Amino acid sequence: MSATPTPVLAARPADLRDPVRLFHGVGVEREAWDALDGPGRRRLVVRARVAALHRPAVVSHRSAGALWGLPELGRWDWRLHVTDPVLSKTHVGRGVVRHTGALAERDVAVLDTVPVTSLLRTVTDIAHVVPLPHVVMVLDHVLHSHTVALPELERAFAPRSGGRGSGVARQALEIADGAAESAGESLSRVTMRDLRVASPVLQREFVTDAGRFRVDFWWPSEGIVGEFDGRVKYDDPSALWSEKRREDALRRAPEVRGFARWGMREALDPALLAPVLLEAGLPLGRGWDGRAR
Repeated sequence: MSATPTPVLAARPADLRDPVRLFHGVGVEREAWDALDGPGRRRLVVRARVAALHRPAVVSHRSAGALWGLPELGRWDWRLHVTDPVLSKTHVGRGVVRHTGALAERDVAVLDTVPVTSLLRTVTDIAHVVPLPHVVMVLDHVLHSHTVALPELERAFAPRSGGRGSGVARQALEIADGAAESAGESLSRVTMRDLRVASPVLQREFVTDAGRFRVDFWWPSEGIVGEFDGRVKYDDPSALWSEKRREDALRRAPEVRGFARWGMREALDPALLAPVLLEAGLPLGRGWDGRAR
């Protein structure tokens, strides 16, 4: 995580030398703000809103996900989400969403002095309120980092069966794989599921005439390699040359009969990924109707 500066409560802009307003009455010095990346800014706003709460509560849902460093998809939710067992129903206020829900002792942790739902509880909460691609990203992330195990997720999700978001959460458990090494790979697999293609082997290693290389996706029955193109910096000639050398070596491997490469746009849209996979020789499943998600 990036270092997060302490938010400065400022009733007037004059209280700061060069202020960036976070929300009403709260700002931070521009120099500190500019030094943060996107996730760092999000964590700063979470901490600032916690400091401004009139009644203490436990940070939860996507706000807790920001503090735990979980991946995000789409537009960030800058509101503060907390869980308050005292409430009988969820309350949406100005910049703060207070969720009702019981919290056992094991469900609460402390991150940098901020009370927050445990990682497992945070993942469980998020998995039941966001779309399937987002859930798979989060599950792959925690499984890959070995911070949460699949049986733990299954046990945590079970009591919510039949409730809001349980269908999406269950599908995500079926798709989740800790072998995924990037958000793009996670999103690609969700789109592949929409296309009804065979499940690929992840991170298969090939021994080629130019060395050993791992690939993102491998379909052994068809002999097709798939690569999510999120790593190469095309403005770096040496990196581009190394990647071309790698791809050429993989194409020469006797078991490889096709090669597909795509980026984030294709990973998010079945209608864009479908022709890429078809051109490489990978058949789509019956029932794919060609429409974008």
